[in-house]
Amino acid sequence: MKKILFIPITLSIVLIVSCSEEKKLIRKASNAVEVYDYTKAIGYYDQVLAKDSNNYYANAGKGVVLSEYVGKYDKAIPYLEKALKKSPDKTSMKITNDLGKSYHYIGNYPRALYFYAKSTKENNEDHPDYDIFLAKRIADCKYALEHPEVASAEHQSTKNVGSVINTDMPEYGPVYTQGELIFTSKRKDTKNEKKNGLDRRYFESMYTSTYNNGVFSTPRRFTIPDLGKDSKFKKGGESVVSASADGNTLYIFRGGKLFEANINDSTKSEHKLSSTINFSHLQGHACVSNDGKMLMFTSESEKGRGGTDIYKSIKNESGIWSDPQLLPYYINTDYNEDAPFLTADGTLFFASNGLPGYGGYDVYKTHMENGEWTPPENLGQPINTPGDDIYFALNPNSSKGFYSSSKAGGYGDMDIYHVHYVSNDIPDCKVIEPMFVINSTPDPASELSYTFALTIPEQYKNNVRSISWKVNDELLTQTTDNIAYAFPGANTYKVFAKVVVYCDTCPTLVAMCAEKEMIIGQTILVNNTEQVKEIKAEEPKEAKAVNNKSIKELTNDQLTALGWNKTPGYFNYNESVLRDEAKKMLDQNISVLKNNRDMTLVINGFADSRGAEAYNKNLSLKRANSVKQYLIEKGISKRRITSTVGYGESMINNGCTDGVVCSEQQHQENRKVEFKVSGNNKLIVNVSKN
Repeated sequence: MKKILFIPITLSIVLIVSCSEEKKLIRKASNAVEVYDYTKAIGYYDQVLAKDSNNYYANAGKGVVLSEYVGKYDKAIPYLEKALKKSPDKTSMKITNDLGKSYHYIGNYPRALYFYAKSTKENNEDHPDYDIFLAKRIADCKYALEHPEVASAEHQSTKNVGSVINTDMPEYGPVYTQGELIFTSKRKDTKNEKKNGLDRRYFESMYTSTYNNGVFSTPRRFTIPDLGKDSKFKKGGESVVSASADGNTLYIFRGGKLFEANINDSTKSEHKLSSTINFSHLQGHACVSNDGKMLMFTSESEKGRGGTDIYKSIKNESGIWSDPQLLPYYINTDYNEDAPFLTADGTLFFASNGLPGYGGYDVYKTHMENGEWTPPENLGQPINTPGDDIYFALNPNSSKGFYSSSKAGGYGDMDIYHVHYVSNDIPDCKVIEPMFVINSTPDPASELSYTFALTIPEQYKNNVRSISWKVNDELLTQTTDNIAYAFPGANTYKVFAKVVVYCDTCPTLVAMCAEKEMIIGQTILVNNTEQVKEIKAEEPKEAKAVNNKSIKELTNDQLTALGWNKTPGYFNYNESVLRDEAKKMLDQNISVLKNNRDMTLVINGFADSRGAEAYNKNLSLKRANSVKQYLIEKGISKRRITSTVGYGESMINNGCTDGVVCSEQQHQENRKVEFKVSGNNKLIVNVSKN
């Protein structure tokens, strides 16, 4: 996997021979750096500093090791500052550049720019300490100064997952699936374990930890096939990449290539993705869309723009991945793009160290609009920092997830963090929300004046972000849930209300809309008395059976006799859009309803157990309302639909409850809409005669 690499820059200061009595200690420190033993090197430098705290070689050496190799930028600053005061010309750029990076890392952007400017004078390709990223770091500091805002905790928050998972070595690439956090670490597991020669860390390995009620179990080594204690762990490095939305497929990186494996099958090994995907020497990361038909992955190739780039591939009906397409150049840069992650609604999150940001890798998002990816948007602070922020992934049906960061304040190197993210984009209303109602009360003193009040669903009452009102197309200035309004004159009006709420489990804000038609200022005759009132649509004749006390629920045999299709309407994972087979079932039943106008319906929606309970209840209600809307559009009076009910995951009947591993087909059985059909005595008798 294309991980965060700390490639050493020429440490010219350790090659300078001191003529002092500390010469041997300085040389020992230099030798320790060459074999990656930074702890021992710092120890030698400390021995010199104990005798002479202003020693140039010891201050410069320790400062460079702390900043360049250990990543402890804040601790490096005082040593580098001392060294700079005595810095020979040939090492001045090295010291100033490391000071710039150190101040950048702790968020002191003006001071960082000062030292970056000094480094720029000597930064050319012929210089032994040439820094290809220097211009980008300067741009990042300027971006940070221009974007100082930090999102509220309600919108964004991050929290270190703690020492059970994180160590002073790199932990990254968290993947949460089936109640387990699978992650990658370059930690030392055995006394004889050796460091690799690429990034001067231990080889990466996968680990897994059970996550239950906010508590992590002690991590254990993990590989595919996972045989627990009997597993033969791979040497040379492997890392977890991502998991499919249903949790059944795990994507793994090994040896520059991408593999996939069935996470529930402990007897079979992973298999390498086709050469269509693994087409270059390095494919680092991948994620698959919820429907499994689109793969986003990264590759370092001459076909790309530079560094690692993001590609997409589409799976055809034969299960073959198409030739990869490079995402646009305003997403892919000359530097690195990595760690793509797709949400259920098609939002693409990814990391880049080439787009405008705060420093290192930042996390960005984009989505498809009119067939094109939108310009990437930096998620901002506190998710993004001057350090490397990467591997951002939300849990299914949730605004919460995990990501990795080398931000200040961690346990060391890269750490894994909890992340909470809610997009602050104001969404459009996709459907009229039936539980969100506009209530109107006429003013006795004026036939043109009304008071309007909103009934907001209980689960959202305390999470309202904004309220807006319209009368016809006029946007009102009032922004509360209770307003007074005087219509300009007699006419027909549409009163429209929109409430944007924060959902505890949703990765975006939620918009609810309601509409009410008002006929104002027209005199009508009611019981021989002239009154001005809101006029409601006349009840259709076929709906009168709703008020008939003789209505009873029809049995399965009675429904079969009428030609009713009792097959449930099934839905895709995390969706409330009607599928074609559900529409065919509904079309058949619509014919029955039109031929039997005394029939009435209750529409019940259901969800599988994945996701939060409150979210699933709301999703199941949306499914029921999608069916209701379809019936109305096909000519069935809404008064014949007595109610829509969302049961969420409360009526699972095949055992696939929380914590139970089930196949996608088993979960599909619970994502449905069913009917309760009633009719009056006359209909029941006629059916019985048949």
